[in-house]
Amino acid sequence: MKAISVDEAQGQLGRLIAEACRGKCIVLTDGDKRVALEPQVPLDLEEDSPELEAELLKAIDGPYTPYSAEEFRTLGERIIREQRKQ
Repeated sequence: MKAISVDEAQGQLGRLIAEACRGKCIVLTDGDKRVALEPQVPLDLEEDSPELEAELLKAIDGPYTPYSAEEFRTLGERIIREQRKQ
């Protein structure tokens, strides 16, 4: 594993990304914050699309109902009142 500060990494980002893509663990640090660089695996639409399609259909057919005009009006009035209080 290689840990490097964000300040140090700025001039080396291209090289660090290449190292991460070759399998080396690169950790960028900024004080107490840490972020790991790792290669992104592209989505294989032939392999992944049935599961993805099923999840998207669940989201579309989800247990929600559209707001009525009255509900939108009430919500808008509440937001305006809250903003005026600030």
